[in-house]
Amino acid sequence: MSKIYEALQRAQEEREGAAPSRGEGEFQPRRPWWRRGPKANGARSSGTLHIDFDLAPDIEEAYQRLGTHVLLPSREQPVLRDLMVVASQHGEGATTTAALFASTLAKRKKLDVLLIEANFRTPALEQVFPIRRNGGFAELVEGRQGIETVVQPTPHPGLFVITSGHYESSPSAILESSRFAEVMETLHERFQFVVFDSAPANVYTDALILGPHTDGAVFVVEADRTRIDEAQRAKRQLERAGTKMLGALFNRRKSYLPAFLEEMV
Repeated sequence: MSKIYEALQRAQEEREGAAPSRGEGEFQPRRPWWRRGPKANGARSSGTLHIDFDLAPDIEEAYQRLGTHVLLPSREQPVLRDLMVVASQHGEGATTTAALFASTLAKRKKLDVLLIEANFRTPALEQVFPIRRNGGFAELVEGRQGIETVVQPTPHPGLFVITSGHYESSPSAILESSRFAEVMETLHERFQFVVFDSAPANVYTDALILGPHTDGAVFVVEADRTRIDEAQRAKRQLERAGTKMLGALFNRRKSYLPAFLEEMV
């Protein structure tokens, strides 16, 4: 019982803000699979985003389970084609979740999966994938570029991306455009699944506009950061707008308990 006690003690000390003690044989948090660095010159996002697609087995399994839940047909949704990934605030892991889920889905099902950067405010996919700046979703919906130009392959088989691009009107106008449905219909002819990386729901209205046009949304919650009231407010707003909430993903979870004990809790 000593190791279990030490693990619980450390978790308690961290919650209370004390410097945690480190016991022998103590369970260590799993390695992170993404990181942000200092803001790079010319970067439009709040920091440089790097995603490690070489996932640890437990993280890989978590994304596989998410894919199973999303792809299994149900009475309400026989076939799910479009998924929006959204968080309540900036920096809670929506872009990382969207990219990892899209890559896992493409690898698992041998599908052609399209990742669309619908976060026009703080786009980051140019930092994640070696892609060209030749227009994106804004240009596509506004009719200034064609699909063959804005769709770009990634190093991951079956995974393609469309960056946010550069808009001339506003993000809200792009998502409310009469051409949006036409563009999505054309994309569905080419791709079996589309994942949207959305702007945070409590900061901008973009997710509230986009959500009802998708088959459902996965809400990203970051451990030790996302406030309960913020998550509840985002969920209420999204559902009020007509978004079907498929579930929540608990991101960057820390655990100081041995795996066998977690299964018993």
